[in-house]
Amino acid sequence: MPRFPQRPPRSRASEKVRDRTGQSPVKARDPVLLKQLAQQVASRRYTPTQIAQWQDEIHQQTLSLSRSIDRPNFTKVGRDDLVRMVQMIDERFFGGLILPAAHAEGLSFGFSSRMTRVAGKLVTHYPEGSRHGKRRFELILSSTLLFQTFEDVDRNVEVTGRRCQDRLQAMQRVAEHEFTHLVEMLVWNDGNCSEARFQSIARRHFDHHDFRHDLITQRERAVRKFNIRVGDPVRFVHEGHVLQGRVNRITRRATVLVENPKGERFSDGGRYVRYYVPLEKLRKSTES
Repeated sequence: MPRFPQRPPRSRASEKVRDRTGQSPVKARDPVLLKQLAQQVASRRYTPTQIAQWQDEIHQQTLSLSRSIDRPNFTKVGRDDLVRMVQMIDERFFGGLILPAAHAEGLSFGFSSRMTRVAGKLVTHYPEGSRHGKRRFELILSSTLLFQTFEDVDRNVEVTGRRCQDRLQAMQRVAEHEFTHLVEMLVWNDGNCSEARFQSIARRHFDHHDFRHDLITQRERAVRKFNIRVGDPVRFVHEGHVLQGRVNRITRRATVLVENPKGERFSDGGRYVRYYVPLEKLRKSTES
C-alpha cells in the first residue's frame, strides 16, 4: 500500500505530473489504487502547525517561482501558477499520489472571469454518459472574485473559515477546497462540501473550518462602493445620451433595463432594452 511521506519533496514547478515512484504510469481508474487512496485519505491527519508550515512554504514558493505573481496581492496570474500550486498541495499533503491518478483519467486547470458568485469549482465530465464510464476532471478558479478581493473594498476576508491576509492566501484556500473535491470525486466518484466526509478531509489536511468562501462579489462591491442594489433606479450615458433605467442583475457588469416600446416584453408587462453597464458608469437616480 502506498504511504504518504512524512515530508513530501518540494515541487519542481513542472506542469508534467509523473508517478512519484518513477515507474510505470498510473492506470486510469485502477480499483486497487483507488481503494488504497481511500484508506489513506480517510485516516491521514496533520497537526495545525505542520499544515501551517507547508501552506506558508507553498505561498513563498509560488511568489519565488511564478513569472506572473510578483506580490501577495498580485495583479496577474497564469494557469501555470494554479498548476504549480496544486502540484505542491498534492506533494505535501497527499504524497504526490492524487494528481497522477487524476491525470490518468484526464485533468485540466483554468481560471474563469465568468464565475461571479462561486470562487472555484471542480467539474467531473462523463464523456460516455455514465458515472461508471470514463471521467475527466476540470479544476477552475474565479479570476473575477480573486481580483475583486483585496482591491477597493476594505474588510476582513475569510475562505474556508480561515482569515486571509492577501489575494494569494485566498487563492490557496480556494485551490485546497477544490482539490478536496477532486480527491472525493476521484476516489469515491461522489462528494458534497456540506457533508461530513468532505469536511473531515479538508479539516485534517488543510485545517479548514468551513466550506464557504467570503470573497468580494460584484454585488457586494456594488453596494459598498457605489450604493447600488438590484432594483435601484439608475442613470448612465450611452452614445452621448443620458438613459434612465433599473438595475435587473449584477454580475461583472450591471444589467440595466430601460423602458422602450420596441424592447423585449418582461413579466411585468413592460417592454425594455437591456444595457450592460460597468458599475462605475452608473449613478443612482431619484426617479422611480
